[in-house]
Amino acid sequence: MSKIDVLSPIYEAEQPPKVLMANRLTLIEPVTITVIENSKPHAKELLSYMAEGLHERLPIAEVVIHSKSSAGKPIDADEAEMLAARSHLVISGLGD
Repeated sequence: MSKIDVLSPIYEAEQPPKVLMANRLTLIEPVTITVIENSKPHAKELLSYMAEGLHERLPIAEVVIHSKSSAGKPIDADEAEMLAARSHLVISGLGD
C-alpha cells in the first residue's frame, strides 16, 4: 500500500508588526504644484489631471505647467533649482 503525504498550505508564522501611516501636516495655506510635461502625446493632460485630483487633499493656489522641448532632454540644474524654489510639489512622468 502507498503512503500519501498531505501538505497543509497554511503557513504558521508570527504576524508582521502593524504598519501605521506617517503623520501628515494639515496644510492651511494654498500650495503651488508644478507639472513637468515631457512633450509626449497626452502627457500634459494626464499629469494636469493628476494635479487637479489633489484638490481633495490639498489647498491648491495654482498648477504651473513646465514643458520640456523633448522627452529625451533632461532638466538642467538651473531649471531644477527654479522649479524647486517656486513649487511645493512637482509632478513629472517617466517612460511610455
